[in-house]
Amino acid sequence: MEMRALYYIALPTGRSGNMNEIDYEADVKANENCLNQNFTLIADKLYELETLLNALIEASSGTAAE
Repeated sequence: MEMRALYYIALPTGRSGNMNEIDYEADVKANENCLNQNFTLIADKLYELETLLNALIEASSGTAAE
């Protein structure tokens, strides 16, 4: 199964207060990376659960037919 990004995260690129622009951009990129990793983990877990559910359904339908 091909894994594609489910959600693209776009955080604001402006900065506020006395924060250095380079540091702010680095923080935003780090947050984007964390969010994308979280969505990937959620998608992987859903795929794992779907596979398990399908296996259980096949097993239960196989025993009911016997």
